[in-house]
Parts: sequence; C-alpha cells; structure tokens
Amino acid sequence: MKHNSIFTFYIHKKEEFSEFISESIVFSQDVGNYVLRYDQKTPIDSADKGNRELAIFGYAVDVFCGQSENLAETVLESTETLEDVIEYEKRLGGKYVVFYAENDRCYCIGDATCSIPVFYTKGLSGFICCSNPQMIIKSTNIEPDKCLQKIRNSGPLNQAMPYDKTVYKEIRQLLPNHYLDFYEEKAKRFVNFEAKQKEISPEKAAEITAPMIEKIASFYLSKFKIYCPLTSGRDSRVVYAFLKSMTNEVNSYTIWHDRFKNDDQDWEVPLRLTELCGTRHERIYKETVTEEMKANMDNALGENAYPPDAFTLAVTVNKNYGGCATVEGDIIGQVGKCSLHRNIPCFLATPAYFRCKLHNYSNEAKDELKEWLKEIKVSGEKVNTFDLFSVENRLGVWASHTHLIRNVLGQLYLNIFNSRSIIYTWTAVDRAKRMKSQIHIALIRLKAPELLGVPFEAEKKSFVVLAKSSAPAFYFGSFAKYYIQKRAFQKNNKHS
Repeated sequence: MKHNSIFTFYIHKKEEFSEFISESIVFSQDVGNYVLRYDQKTPIDSADKGNRELAIFGYAVDVFCGQSENLAETVLESTETLEDVIEYEKRLGGKYVVFYAENDRCYCIGDATCSIPVFYTKGLSGFICCSNPQMIIKSTNIEPDKCLQKIRNSGPLNQAMPYDKTVYKEIRQLLPNHYLDFYEEKAKRFVNFEAKQKEISPEKAAEITAPMIEKIASFYLSKFKIYCPLTSGRDSRVVYAFLKSMTNEVNSYTIWHDRFKNDDQDWEVPLRLTELCGTRHERIYKETVTEEMKANMDNALGENAYPPDAFTLAVTVNKNYGGCATVEGDIIGQVGKCSLHRNIPCFLATPAYFRCKLHNYSNEAKDELKEWLKEIKVSGEKVNTFDLFSVENRLGVWASHTHLIRNVLGQLYLNIFNSRSIIYTWTAVDRAKRMKSQIHIALIRLKAPELLGVPFEAEKKSFVVLAKSSAPAFYFGSFAKYYIQKRAFQKNNKHS
C-alpha cells in the first residue's frame, strides 16, 4: 500500500522544501516558480511557450475531437490567458489536475468534479498544494481547529464537511468550478453561465453529450481493462450501455451484500441484462479489512479520517480488480436525474435545506453553507444552486472520501461522464424531466435500446415512495428524515 499510490502529488515553491512528502512520490517537474512532485504511476503531459507553462497531471481527453496526446501543448497554443485556459478546460474530460503558470504566477484547476482531490494551505509560512491533506499535516504538525472539529463531530464520518472546509483552519479543499491562485493562497470561483441556460429536451441533451461520453469511454478502453459495477439502477445501466456499444469485452460485477438473496433485484436485474447481451458478469464478496490494512490506511490518511465502509468496499474492489479500472456512474445520478433534490423550487435552496443534505447537525455547518451560497450569488453564476451543490459538495467533497482511499490503494476509479461540457449540458434540461430519468433513457435508447426491455429497480420503502411523490413531499420529507436521523445520531454519540 505504501508505494502503490496513484494520482498523488505535492507542489511547493522551489526554495521551500519539506522533508516529508510521501513514500510514493518519486518524480518532480518545475511549473513556474514551483516544483510539482508526483508518483510513478500517474502520467503527466507538459508544455511551455515563452513565459507560460502548463502541465496536465492524470488522464485527460478532448471530448470534442478525441485528442489525448500532447494536450498540454494544444491548450497553450489555443489560449493566451488564465481565463482562456479555464474556458478551454471545459473541452476536457477524464480524471486530472491542470497546473498553469504565467509570468511565474501559478494556478491549479481540477477536473469537472475535482475527482483527484486537491488540498492547499492558507496562512502557513510556506504554501503547499497536494492530493492528500495528511501530507500537509505531517509536514507542519498543525492541530485541528475546535470549531471545525465540532462540525466534523456533528455528523457521520461518511458525510462531507460544508463548503471547502476541513477540520484544520489552515487547510482548504479546492471545489469544482474554482481555480486556485497560489500567490494569493486563495480559491476563486469561475462562472459557467452568466445568463440563464436555454432549456433543452432530454433527447437533445443525450444527442449532444453521447459523442462526448464516447470519447472518454474510448480513451479509457484504449488504456485499461475496464470493469463496470452493475446494479438494478439507472446510472450503472447507462455506463453498461456505452461500454457494450463500444466493445465485445464488457466485464461487470455486483458486490454481494449480506442482506442479498438470489432473487434480490440488485442481483437478478444485472444477470438478466448480461445474459441478454452475452457479456461476463461476476458476483464478488466483501473482503475483510485486516488490522495491518487499517494501520496502513491510518498512516496514509489519518486515524478516523475516512469512512470504514468506503474502505471495505475499496479493498474489495482492489482485491478483485487491482491493476484494472472500474468505471462508475455517480455523476449521471447526481446531475442527470437530480437524485439529491429532484424538482424542488429554486427559492427553497436555503442553508437549512442544504444542511439536511449535508447530514450535519451543527449550526456552524449552516453558517458555512450561508457563505457558500453568498459566494455563488456574488459570482453571478446562473447554473441553479441545487445542481451546484450536487457537483461541488456531493461529487467534489463527499466523493473525495472514496477517491482518496482508492488512490492510496492504487485502484483506478474512473467516470465516463466527468466533463464540464457534459455536466452543464445536462443542467439545461428541466429538473422535472431529469428526475424521471429521461436523460438516462434517452442515452440508453441511443446506445443499447434493448436494455430498456429489462425493468429498472422498484422502490420498496413506503417513506421513499411518498417523499418522491411530489416536490413539496420531497422537501418536507428531507427535513423529517433529517430530524429523525439527528435524534438518533445525538443519542448514539452523546458521550463522544
């Protein structure tokens, strides 16, 4: 585990160097007045032109033309300013971080969902930007902030912190739709749309984005053996549809949970789909996490700094498919069908509501969400706030738990929808249509219409069925669930 990490980097000023970085970091490269140090498994593409330099760390492809080689040079040749680079990055898809230097001033831009987590220091004597906050913690010996620790302790460990906060006031997390200015030690929001998006149909959105998704999928298929997790749900079926339309060698799997029976829909439906298409499907069982595994992950990420369930799932996938890549469908779930907010009216996008979705029970978390909403309002961004929360908090912060764990394990964890051009085409579709999975259905109809002959999962919980029956029911149901869970959480953690 110690030397297997992927998507691991650490960048600092040339004249400042910390003895501690990471055992997995072995290469280095200059970017402006900074040194980028990174692991031996992750590719990097770089170019320079006069007083400008650019490096793409990770896997990136142009979703319009399919170019993946010498992308850094193309970006530099096609742009003149930081603003141009940010706009050009919208063309890219994959899993990457862009580092850009202009007149020795350095910047960092994550991919559409910051799927390689980026953390940076604020207020310390030497500026550090890296892929794992533990690298900063070990090199500076900083201590958790009491107020921020209270927020962390006021919700389950498998849920996200609000806004860009960590439990350390000196460490922030870079959110999607932001770039990092190294000189100012500050993340700045960029705007996707300054005017309200013109509404398009789900079918039109599918028509526009299907070729882009194919570019990312084709790029990954050319580099890795791909395994696709498959359930009875809609998200994984879209992934499966694209892979099936592009290769005869589709490999899928279902993680078997203790509650499952052979006729459970999350097992029975994948079997029907793969039998229909004649592709290979596997059942894999949860692995047992040993004390040694836990000790190694504690050393890499910190004790009580990651969710045990996410670690167990990551170990399970890595045990079965280490050396291969898994392709997930979470982006199309969060944005493509608005799973977190459905069609709640925009005037109800309040700090109180978002605290429900954050699953945090402190007033301090609500205060941080107020600041996040204020930042959006000041920026002039016209993408609706519900979608921004899904992208920035759910995909950017909450999902980073899984990305961090799998990066440490060296497990390739990819997504064929990870591009701003894809995501912000889908946000132009009315949420009332998205929540009915109309984008999903349109994409499947384009790529593998026979898959629509197998029913999607049926919701069995009466509370969930009732909550999804209307926007008001979902809104008030979110608060009801929040206060029920708050009471249970506080009862179980009253002595902690």
